[in-house]
Amino acid sequence: MSTPTNIDENLNQLERDGFLLIRQALDANTVARWKEVLYDLYARQQYEISNGVGNVAFEKLLALQPEMAKALMVHPSTSPYLRSILGQQCQLRSLRAHVNPGAYTQEWHMDFYDYYYQAEKAAAAQPLVGLCMNVTFYLTDNTPDHGRLTFVKGYMDRPVPENLRPNLRYTEDRNDPFQRWCDEQEHEDLHPLAGDAVVFYSHIPHQGAKFGMDAEGQMRANIVLHYQQNPMFPGIRFVSDPQFTLETLGYRGTFPFAD
Repeated sequence: MSTPTNIDENLNQLERDGFLLIRQALDANTVARWKEVLYDLYARQQYEISNGVGNVAFEKLLALQPEMAKALMVHPSTSPYLRSILGQQCQLRSLRAHVNPGAYTQEWHMDFYDYYYQAEKAAAAQPLVGLCMNVTFYLTDNTPDHGRLTFVKGYMDRPVPENLRPNLRYTEDRNDPFQRWCDEQEHEDLHPLAGDAVVFYSHIPHQGAKFGMDAEGQMRANIVLHYQQNPMFPGIRFVSDPQFTLETLGYRGTFPFAD
């Protein structure tokens, strides 16, 4: 269990580097239960995404496994960092899980594609600029000879070159300018093991990878939670309550001018 001193030290590292590896965040029983759920969904082809770089994604776990999923939202191993950085403005954007059945090299990407375009795309007189964070729980070992999560080093506060920003999107083209640029930068490899978690800022370029085939019952798997900063959290006093509107219109339906 992390002590207040460890949390402070880890928080300093997270704010300096932009990412933090947390060992043994999940117990073995939780890891086993999640693997059983995901492997069963995969065997029944109950997934929403299967893309060309080798990623298979499950996006409905909040409905399929509500208790297990909600436990990850506020997990004690990761919550202190989200609470410290995003505070009460922390809002879950999505929860999805991945398996990688075959060899896998993810495209270099920032989760927050439009991080540098927030003010421009808002087309507002006084645009708000938000921050997003990622928490990934690993269910299998990513040893140096079998897998990794790699970050472009030094880009917590340093911006991605402006000429590359139009390329901040999903691509399978390894010769894409942003992909080549990331390949050429200094990297830091993390090797999370089963039960470990990684917390990081969503605007830092990163790439996951798996080498070779998995041992039986050990298909590479993880669960990703995306959080966003929202100034209109429930504790902000207002004359009306938004809950009925959200339930009636859905998240997208509450934005009358959004494309």
